[in-house]
Amino acid sequence: MSEPVDLFDAVGATELPGETVGGQWLTRIASVFDTTILQAARLAIDSTLMPHAEDLSGMFESAAPFLSGELVAHPKRYLELAGSGSVVLAETHRRRRSLRGGAVLSRRLSVPYTPYLESPEALAADAVRVEHWQHRGDWPRPTVLALHGFGMGYPSIDGPALFAAELYRHGFDVALMTLPYHGGRKLPGSRFSGQSFTSVDVGQLNEAMRRAVFEVLAVAEWLRERRGDPVGLMGLSLGGYLTSLAAGLAPQLDFAVAMVPPVCIGDLAWRFFERSRHHAGATRDGLRQRLRTAYRVHSPLTFPAAVDRKRLLIVAGRGDRIVPPEHPYALWQHWGRPDIHWFSGSHLAPFRRAELVARVISHVDACCR
Repeated sequence: MSEPVDLFDAVGATELPGETVGGQWLTRIASVFDTTILQAARLAIDSTLMPHAEDLSGMFESAAPFLSGELVAHPKRYLELAGSGSVVLAETHRRRRSLRGGAVLSRRLSVPYTPYLESPEALAADAVRVEHWQHRGDWPRPTVLALHGFGMGYPSIDGPALFAAELYRHGFDVALMTLPYHGGRKLPGSRFSGQSFTSVDVGQLNEAMRRAVFEVLAVAEWLRERRGDPVGLMGLSLGGYLTSLAAGLAPQLDFAVAMVPPVCIGDLAWRFFERSRHHAGATRDGLRQRLRTAYRVHSPLTFPAAVDRKRLLIVAGRGDRIVPPEHPYALWQHWGRPDIHWFSGSHLAPFRRAELVARVISHVDACCR
């Protein structure tokens, strides 16, 4: 069996459009901030989670199905259950607060899920949580299903980061979804939101991605079936990854906005490994490619865009050091160069927010006319 083409490696140099002098200064300042936080994260991960060289074989035990066999040749089989229609069995809600022209509803959706591989770490059946900013009235309104980043998952944080107030004021409904293992869905004993989503156990992380995209598309279809109005995705960071993946699986999405999206989890993992004090010399040989292959099964670069290119928008930070520009640039090339908005700033310090929000609103408006 031949090895799959490494699409990320084939991208080459990232070429960004020009930037004003003022924008360049903002980007430099923001990139320093990202770098400082990233360095602290690397030190913490290296001292707590990073496996030692002698532990790598155990790390890849759960990766065996993803390194050889049918999932290497046919990765879509891993995600065949996603995007197949609504599977929401029940819904409950309570009113949280009033909004001008509507209300915020806290919803709990029952979405049954069958793991690909049984695991003691598998998330027990729990309700999918959605904070729904909904207008009154029966006239058509697009709904933006908004997906948060890693470590988030609390509506009070996700709402501002995902422009919920601005989108609602413009006339869109907004559904802030909590991803598995995050926020109110994190496992007992977790020290932080998302702790059990990412793991050095390859199989566990892959299962979390599989469940997440399944739930996202099930909720999107449920929202569409309620009123028949347009529904699309907008995701930030991890949410941007899932948005990009979903856009390769579900042509029924009316739009997809991927903000600062990673596209190769193996590449991000490698960036931690190559700076780890536990991995030097021969222990690195072939590790980078093994990591990329292990997570390729859900990479957005593995699947061509199923959503029309005119309905796709990528938002990326020029000075991003958490998700380097090579990632959104690779997605832009893979998707056939759809609209892309490069903002001044970084992953953790995006500047010129009003311009960014206006670009997203304009895109969603154009897709839903």
